[in-house]
Amino acid sequence: MADLYGLLKLQKNASIDEVKKAYRKEALVKHPDRGGNKEEFQKMQAAYEVLSDPDKRAHYDATGQVPQEGGGGPGPGFPGGMPDLAAMFGGMFNGGGPGGFPGGMPFPFFNGGGGGGPNGPIKAARGPNKIHEIGLSLADVYYGKKFTLNMKRETLCGRCAGRGGTRVENCTACGGRGFRMRGIQMGPIMSMSQEPCAACGQIGQKVLDECGECRGKKTLERESVLDVHVEPGMKDGDRITFVGQCSESPQFEKPGDVILVVRVAESEEWSRRDADLVYTVEFTLAEMLLGWKRTLIGHPSGKTLDIAWSGGPLREGEVLIFKNLGMPNRSGGKGVLRLVCRTATEQSTLSEEQRSALKLVWPNWSEVVVGEGTNIPVRHGFESTAN
Repeated sequence: MADLYGLLKLQKNASIDEVKKAYRKEALVKHPDRGGNKEEFQKMQAAYEVLSDPDKRAHYDATGQVPQEGGGGPGPGFPGGMPDLAAMFGGMFNGGGPGGFPGGMPFPFFNGGGGGGPNGPIKAARGPNKIHEIGLSLADVYYGKKFTLNMKRETLCGRCAGRGGTRVENCTACGGRGFRMRGIQMGPIMSMSQEPCAACGQIGQKVLDECGECRGKKTLERESVLDVHVEPGMKDGDRITFVGQCSESPQFEKPGDVILVVRVAESEEWSRRDADLVYTVEFTLAEMLLGWKRTLIGHPSGKTLDIAWSGGPLREGEVLIFKNLGMPNRSGGKGVLRLVCRTATEQSTLSEEQRSALKLVWPNWSEVVVGEGTNIPVRHGFESTAN
């Protein structure tokens, strides 16, 4: 009769909790699903059944014999010789499912299922999206634009239906799941981590005969053409989505989307605020006071704009609004043109005749008298406002 304490690497004075912990540790290493020997594992089961039961353990300690040896199964709750590891590890966790986990044990090799099955690993519902940026001008998004975009796209091989061959079997190393579980002992707790199966490259299957069309790659590269429609009024950051136009993959039920992100380049003169356009013009002091006329070029519409003002003096930085000269919006209308008025500084001094004329315009202005000791500055241009 084998030494039951030795099978579990225990001292004879070990507590019931120590017996359970030792069995959990050894079970994760010696279980047949983990590559262990079945006969050795069954011996360890029998040792656990006796040493975890106070009555049976007392009988064994006194006589050296296992009570009722040869009857029943090899361990508690282990019908047919294989253990119910979900029940065994259930005390380590809280939960409502078998083994203390909601919905059952999370480790596939414990309950014979999980990540795969007879048809290989479970596919993800949808593949990742592919995002591209497209550069457009203000004119492109003023009128809208249509063009085609050529790209390479992987599609499932039609001959082998994306299997890589006509004869395919599940990977024996991972049971067709594409991953394996690894136990890490952290004190009294056994932590489980999932790692990719190196034997099958996470695919879960092995191809026995290579497809003559795709050479076992499962996919073929093909040319894909997307018809791109840029709508009038689209803004920087808007997206154009082509549903399901990413590459196909045997790992996914459906391919992801191709998403084009609109990037609108503004000119130095013309900038955009939502559906409005902004343009800055410098005027002489006379124009700011008396009125002006200008011709603007470079508008996104391609048209030349003749604009004029005679509505009275303008202040530095004042904004004039011209309706319907902005960008198109989604409602079918157009924004406004916001004209920012700046004063161009004239370096020349005024003649005495000009000063006299201005005094007539502003009779309340008083003559500046420069007395002795008054500080007089020197004209020195302008400081940059850039950060």
